[in-house]
Amino acid sequence: MSAIWCWAITTTAMATRVQALALLPLFLLFSPAPAADSISATSPVADGQTLVSPGGVFELGFFTPPASTARFLGIWYKGIAPLTVVWVANREAPITGTTASLAINGTGSLVLADRSGLAFWSSAPSNVTSSTPVAQLLDSGNFLLQDSNGTGPVLWQSFDYPSDTLLPGMKLGWHLTTGLDRYLTTWASPGDPSLGGYTFAIDIRGVPEGFIRYNGTAPVYRNGPWNGLRFSGEPEMAPDNGNFRFEFVANGTNVYYTFLVDGGGGGDVVSRFVLNQSSLQRYVWLQQQQAWSLYWSLPRDQCDRYAQCGAYGVCDASASPMCGCPAGFAPASPREWALRDGSAGCARRTRLNCTGDGFLPLRGVKLPDA
Repeated sequence: MSAIWCWAITTTAMATRVQALALLPLFLLFSPAPAADSISATSPVADGQTLVSPGGVFELGFFTPPASTARFLGIWYKGIAPLTVVWVANREAPITGTTASLAINGTGSLVLADRSGLAFWSSAPSNVTSSTPVAQLLDSGNFLLQDSNGTGPVLWQSFDYPSDTLLPGMKLGWHLTTGLDRYLTTWASPGDPSLGGYTFAIDIRGVPEGFIRYNGTAPVYRNGPWNGLRFSGEPEMAPDNGNFRFEFVANGTNVYYTFLVDGGGGGDVVSRFVLNQSSLQRYVWLQQQQAWSLYWSLPRDQCDRYAQCGAYGVCDASASPMCGCPAGFAPASPREWALRDGSAGCARRTRLNCTGDGFLPLRGVKLPDA
């Protein structure tokens, strides 16, 4: 339409023609770009622009956390307030100013850089190349880099590099062939998405199970081995009303946990796992109340914390003291035990004699991890 209008103007006076031709580029420059869900090598996304997934579920763009002036590239739920960020690209490299953009470079990688060329983040290199790579934001919340025809292998995806949130369909765990370990890491604070001190990961030493650790080593919580339906220490993960389905895969190639939202309870269910400085929490979005509801939180109490009562100790959050010893065992350190410190655990009082020994059934406990 604008091109026809421009040629019609040329039949009038020369001054009018020059003015019309000068206005046309400005009209195109300031016209809002149509909503898009993907970028290509020739169409980056700049600060102030966003990508929206095909169904309008998620949005990718630049944001500033509360009480901060830095800019980050992230993914959040579209239409949910307050802003609920589920993935951040440049966690360790905050951007000052608003001149950065996300583009696909000549080698087919995603690069986040400012106008001067200073790079703040780039996607992990792939051993597979594409002549026409495209990065698309999906309704699952995954940001997928692959060939434009959509038939080639995945070059890179955000689901392989989680932040602090696990979404339905994301895999938490290992790809044993490549050594890829997908795990959650807390934000440093609510206003700082840089790497915090806590992680939640699948430990594949021995029987695979999930651990929350502090500073990468100190265990804070473990969820127990998978029993076919759920992790043994997480009764909250038992199949409920059909809204959620949990899966754990362990074979020669993969060891991972994932969950799916089936919506069997009626309607679309929006749910996410979040790891923060205190716990691993599942939230569900209540559409009518327009608010997130805490579905459950782990650790659930003091007894759920790692080795709260030490080796061979039995913890009962409703008892005082909460640490006890099973039959045939006594506190390993009576002095600390009297001070309500059961971390030293229990020690056997009588030696095994291989004749009168038996087994003591214990319910609601996790098998030892070592």
